[in-house]
Formats: sequence, structure tokens, C-alpha cells
Amino acid sequence: MRRGRAQEVPSWLCPLAPSSLLQQTPRVEPLRPVLVLTLLSSLVACSGSPGPGAQLLTPTDSDGWGAISLNGEETRVRWSDGDSFKFKSGPHEGSGVRLVGFNTLESYGPVHRWGDWSAAELYGIASTSKNYAASRIWSCTASGEKDGYGRLLVDCPDAAEALILAGHAHAFSMEGLSPDVLVKAQTKAQRTRRGMWKKGVPDLVVTSLHSAQEGAGYNRRVDVRNGSPMVRNHTDNYEICEEVCEGGSVGSCMVYVPYAQRYRNRPDCLK
Repeated sequence: MRRGRAQEVPSWLCPLAPSSLLQQTPRVEPLRPVLVLTLLSSLVACSGSPGPGAQLLTPTDSDGWGAISLNGEETRVRWSDGDSFKFKSGPHEGSGVRLVGFNTLESYGPVHRWGDWSAAELYGIASTSKNYAASRIWSCTASGEKDGYGRLLVDCPDAAEALILAGHAHAFSMEGLSPDVLVKAQTKAQRTRRGMWKKGVPDLVVTSLHSAQEGAGYNRRVDVRNGSPMVRNHTDNYEICEEVCEGGSVGSCMVYVPYAQRYRNRPDCLK
């Protein structure tokens, strides 16, 4: 179903859920008649017929079920975490997706750790990101390009900014620096200690581990100041469930689990 583009509404009038994380407070001035009319019409737009990127899904505790507007067409999806989902309707039904521009913590088990966080605590944040992502119908685009796992690459810029601002994601660029809008959202989330940054902001976050016995040993990290990628090649063979730390006391750690055992025949460290 194709939907028309609704009149844009100031973001502080339609705060993203949860509003306590994302609400922005406008500068207080005496209300003039024109401003009153503008506020009323904006509130109608928020509750009446919002555009695809502004609609809220209820209930938000939806076990990842939601919808997006892809290239102008609304389609049903189910989020597996905050940066990936599968299409449940439309021409891409059954296909997996990887969102570009940002990264959420892994939700297959308690594998991340930094600062004063325990792995279990960060896993709690990772587990809720899918329902936060599913709480809105985001406006997204895709050109047909796929990643190394065969997933369709999809760009949902509003989702990236909102999830980063809420501390449920961090900026992540495959090369170079992340866009300024995402870096600013991340800086604000870190400064206000939202989500994953509540108990510390490391210099880097480990996003993937690859043992040498897989064929090529390398660890992927991301600079939390600007979202730029950092790859360290190595010849180390990791044991399953081994914790690998990068960056010393100001870095972060991740538990190594091969992809084939993250969802089936799961080791004890993921149970």
C-alpha cells in the first residue's frame, strides 16, 4: 500500500518512544496566536495521519514484529535485533536485511562487556533493541545491494539516528567517518549516559571476532567518537566462549562464538 507524504512535524512535538530518552525541550516563549494555531495543527498531525516514518506501533512490546516503508511501499517485517530484520511480506518476503550506518549489540547471547557493565547487563539492552526498533514505521530505501552474508542492505536514516540517540546503537561506518548527524546523536547519548553508555564509554567497541582457524583471523572494532572502523589482523586461534579484549582498560571485550553455533548447538556461554 503506497502512502502519501504527510506534512512534516517538528521532532520535539512527536518524540520517539520512549519519550523520556529522546524528548527535546524547546525554548520557552510567550505563546502568540499564530504559534498556538501551529501547535494545535502539529498535534493533530501527530495523532491523526502521520507519515510512514512517524507512525508509532502499539504495543511496543511486539517481539520484534513491525513494519517499514521501503521505497514508499509499506511492508511487514520482524526485527531480530535493532539493526536487522526479515521481510514478512512484499517482494522481498523471507529475505534478511542489514541496516547501514549503525550497529546494535549482539542479541544472540551475553557476549559484550566494558566499563562497569557485566555481559548479562549489556545483553539485556541488546535484547530490547528489536522492540524499540519495531515501535515505529521507519522510512527506508534500498538499491538491491547485499552484504557478505547475502542480506539486503537497507538505509533507514531516521531509525539510525533515533536508536543511537537512545543508546541502543552506535554509529558504524564500513569505511571513513560516520555522518555528522549520527556522530552528534551518539555524542549526546554518551554525554547523558543513555542506554549502553550508562556505565561507561570505552574508546572502542569490538563488533566481531574471527579466529585464525576460520581461514583469516581478524577482529573488527569501531571508534565510538566518530563511528570509523578499525580492523586488526591476527594469527590467534580462539577457543569457543573465550573472551577477547581490545584496547586495554579503555577498550571493550567480546566473547568468541563461531557463527554456526550462535543459533544452533549453542555453547554454554550463550545459555
